[in-house]
Amino acid sequence: MKKVNQPQPQPGSLAERLYESQSPIIIGVAGDSGSGKSTYTQGIEWLLGPGLVSQISLDGYHAEDRAHRRVSGRSPLDPQANHLDKAAEHLARLRRGEQVEIPTYNHASGCFDAPRLCSPTPVIMVEGLHTLYPVFSSVMDYSVYVDTVPAVKLVWKKARDTRERGYEEAEVEAELKRRATHYEQWIAGQQNDANVILRIHPSELGRLAAGVLNHQDIEPSYHLEVIVTPIDDYDQPLFLPVDLNNMTRQQALPFMLATVSSEFHGRDVNVLHVDGHMAPAALETLEREICQFIGLSAPAGSPPAAERQPAAVRFAQMLIAWPILNRIAALTR
Repeated sequence: MKKVNQPQPQPGSLAERLYESQSPIIIGVAGDSGSGKSTYTQGIEWLLGPGLVSQISLDGYHAEDRAHRRVSGRSPLDPQANHLDKAAEHLARLRRGEQVEIPTYNHASGCFDAPRLCSPTPVIMVEGLHTLYPVFSSVMDYSVYVDTVPAVKLVWKKARDTRERGYEEAEVEAELKRRATHYEQWIAGQQNDANVILRIHPSELGRLAAGVLNHQDIEPSYHLEVIVTPIDDYDQPLFLPVDLNNMTRQQALPFMLATVSSEFHGRDVNVLHVDGHMAPAALETLEREICQFIGLSAPAGSPPAAERQPAAVRFAQMLIAWPILNRIAALTR
């Protein structure tokens, strides 16, 4: 496929193989509204670049706009209130190399905008409420589910919907309460079939502290669980740099990391627990290691956007990107 404003990849690398691929690799990302789906999966486009990655939101396939939903009382979480068959048809056409007009939902206005013409890219990230439903199983190569606990989701959704979507805080709280049953009924079960599950909780570092936790004034951190179904395609090691001298410093950054083998819904999984703040130098080293695996000298996405992200978000993006990139590498061999 054509290279568009991208750094030159190393010969034979993952990036080079993607340019030469004939059929897009489609990654599905599911989860509730306000769960952080976009934020925590943007690492793929940031690392590979917009010439290799495109994003599609299934929100454009809602059957009704916001005004009509207020009259009908239908919830967008109801799969019957969405044109999922049409979305699956569009993804199948993209996989065949065809251009498709993707419907677009404007969250600021609550209305549908004009559809946008979408051409297939080597990697297509599809995000939505129902992305892991069976109707999409034949076109998905890998799947991610983002599961954010209600307390965190309320804070994020309230900040986003009042700032970007014209809601009042009381409206956001009422909507989340109304949607709680719908979420369990129509959305939550998708995580049982996901290749990767990202769970986001409030930080638990205070529970691990010997007394009172210091560093309350630094940027917020969360406890992340990355639940991965292990496969044998991961032949490339990725070492996480940890400076043990951190324990002797007066201004030590709080950080916790643990990996636990588990059984989840009858299948073996590995669970990576991360909490706290990774040092900037360690983040840069990890970023270089992943770029070397891709075959690029640096992330191909927009540097200003990456620099504005908190360190915890950048780290989480790389954590989620790594199993996805490994799967992409296996599919392009």
